[in-house]
Amino acid sequence: MVPSVLIVLACAVVATGFPYEGCYKDRYPRDIPSSDKLVDSQGMTVERCSMHCRTYKYFGIQSGDSCRCGNKYGYYGSVSNSECNIKCDGNKDQNCGGSWRNAVYENPDDLMAVHLGCFKDQYPRDISSSGKLVDDNMGVQKCLDHCRGSRYFGIQDSDSCRCGNSYGDYGKAANGECTAQCKINANDNCGGRWRNAIYEIKSKPLNSVFASGLPGPKLVFSALGDWGKPGSGQTHVAAALGTWSQVHQADFTLAVGDNFYETGVSSENDPKFETVWRNIYTHPALQKTWYVIAGNHDHLFNRAKYQPRFGQRENRWYMPSLYYSFYKTVGTKKVHFVLLDTDTVRWGRDKTQLDWFKRQLQSSQGDWIIVIGHHPIYSTGYHGVWSSTRGMYENIRPLLEKYKVALYICGHDHSLQHLQKSGAHVVDYVISGSGSKSDSTDSDAQEYVRSRGIKSVMFYPDHGFVGFELTEAQVRVAYIDTYGRIIYSFTKGNPRAV
Repeated sequence: MVPSVLIVLACAVVATGFPYEGCYKDRYPRDIPSSDKLVDSQGMTVERCSMHCRTYKYFGIQSGDSCRCGNKYGYYGSVSNSECNIKCDGNKDQNCGGSWRNAVYENPDDLMAVHLGCFKDQYPRDISSSGKLVDDNMGVQKCLDHCRGSRYFGIQDSDSCRCGNSYGDYGKAANGECTAQCKINANDNCGGRWRNAIYEIKSKPLNSVFASGLPGPKLVFSALGDWGKPGSGQTHVAAALGTWSQVHQADFTLAVGDNFYETGVSSENDPKFETVWRNIYTHPALQKTWYVIAGNHDHLFNRAKYQPRFGQRENRWYMPSLYYSFYKTVGTKKVHFVLLDTDTVRWGRDKTQLDWFKRQLQSSQGDWIIVIGHHPIYSTGYHGVWSSTRGMYENIRPLLEKYKVALYICGHDHSLQHLQKSGAHVVDYVISGSGSKSDSTDSDAQEYVRSRGIKSVMFYPDHGFVGFELTEAQVRVAYIDTYGRIIYSFTKGNPRAV
């Protein structure tokens, strides 16, 4: 293994943040499997591939745009680094392999195993035996290393390791039924006879850019969008959001729309308020105020009106109307949050709301201004094409720039994104739309965004949310995945202070 963080590219040496293993041959069957392959002909970078392969030990990039994930490599042997001379499509300073050549990198060793308990097993196996590892010297770390790329693993009868993304079909057993000790470490639990000691693969405690903190008083909050579809995506994001909010002592949550799929709620008494919201976001740190706006799915059948009505009896669900504003303070500075109902305003049909929005910005007492909506102004996701964003571009964008709004935060596209105008710019566009759904980038949207002089700085196609730490002079924005890891962050000053 090469302990270097430098890539040799012809005669140039290019630094990256990942140990470079070298250039390796590929052929069929693939050296690194294609089961989790990601192709991005516009935005592939070393960091992009690492994000995609975050639970695997290694990742390989080929032909400038193709990313594969695996826990081993090198079956066909290595070649000269000069054969991995294709630059990454998303960053021409980085090495992204060659034709049938993988530029192989190692991911950070930042995973740990969390014991979830003792669970019953029988045929068919609770966790599939596909890829099973049997080793007389089994241990938790050995099974974790074997199962990187899966969400869970189970150890049974002291020597058998199985990997999977679900477990528990046969129910939980008493902890006393998992008494087999691991051979490597007797303090580890390695299951029992037809009993799995189940572990979840998670990131190690947050090594967050927030850990040291920006100096001075802070206002900390998160943005969660398109979160209203029950399932594992939602629950994993909810757990990560709760942990992050606790660690960073978050003050509130912004819920940026599509709160209840697929057709909103049928009344203020709809059980979805319990099953999709209250029963999912149970972490103590999430019991503070949620500032809520509606998305297009919430509006279907004229149902968005029921969410403000629910807020009249639930203090945590703050939604006095479909669009509104509020102020917060950080130190001696005021922060003005303006929340829009973009499902109507994006088509220019809601002149009343547009007039209100202009007055809010014109008369703002905020040292900072942050605007929140559901629909994007720019996006490289499916909803980023001109036909979807035209109304937002024509009606909202000019006002953001005129009044020096620092951030426009939205959802709608099921991804995490950061976009900004190339060169000097006022507004940074933050998309947090993968609270329960996820989707890939769109080539037509990419082309449209470029034609407007907008740079897609970061696109992440998986579940997560965005966290914010705002001080009197700066705001730090961090994009968090379901493992609680910061996959990308940026810091900016206040454009109104210039």
